[in-house]
Amino acid sequence: MNKLIAVVFTLSILLTGCSSKFAYNNIDWLMYWYIDDYVELDKSQKSLLDGHVEQWMHWHRQDELSEYKTHLETVYQQVSAGHVSKAQWLNHFEEGKQHWVRFRDHVSPELVNLAPKLTDEQVNDLFAKIQKQNEERIEKRADRTFDERLEKNIEDTQDNVKEFIGKLSKAQKEIVVNYADDFKSSFDLWMDYRQRIQLAAYDMLLNSRHEEGFKSSFLALLSHPERYQSDELTAISAHNNQVYASMLEALGQSLSPKQKKKALNEIEDLIEDISDLQED
Repeated sequence: MNKLIAVVFTLSILLTGCSSKFAYNNIDWLMYWYIDDYVELDKSQKSLLDGHVEQWMHWHRQDELSEYKTHLETVYQQVSAGHVSKAQWLNHFEEGKQHWVRFRDHVSPELVNLAPKLTDEQVNDLFAKIQKQNEERIEKRADRTFDERLEKNIEDTQDNVKEFIGKLSKAQKEIVVNYADDFKSSFDLWMDYRQRIQLAAYDMLLNSRHEEGFKSSFLALLSHPERYQSDELTAISAHNNQVYASMLEALGQSLSPKQKKKALNEIEDLIEDISDLQED
């Protein structure tokens, strides 16, 4: 069920270009395409989900897109005025998290009502596939040395920045390299958290989804996943946010007029895409 929430949210914020606007407007069948990788729903289950998805998207279009737009307009104003500070970036991270929290809290109660409709076979199949995905991630990571993982992270970060501001200077590439060493790996802790919450969800869905207390217990799991995180993972995540915000501040200070213009154009395009979606 967390996967269901994630795909709706992810698709809803991919607002760059016509292809992603198409994705937003066709999120219902894209979601089924995604869900089919995990569990095969029968006709009655699909019919129930259809009604909920329609309600979610109506709410999201009416209420949440304006929140995204306001957020992006603030970023635009800050970039235009000069550079975005570390503290401002941290605020943006938190505001971005709240976009997710609002979505999660809106859809979770309805997901809880849908959960008892799953059969034992569907539950077992769902979590078998999720566990296979976990194992594949662990194996993929194990295939690379520490240096190879670091190099890949640096390359990915530089590519992401390049998409937003254009070609990076030598100094900007070095900024990414220098900050890369400050990030702490959270993969093992994150996988432990992921598997712990999945095991709890599996146990609830398989053994107690028809019991009286199921809905309140499952809603608590969906609404407060941080309870399954270790203190160490929480601390590392906070540390990495600090490092990432510092890196973005340094990159912002290094922008050429051309790069700044491209960044502003990218943000403006996002704002226009949201406006178009609001009018659809």
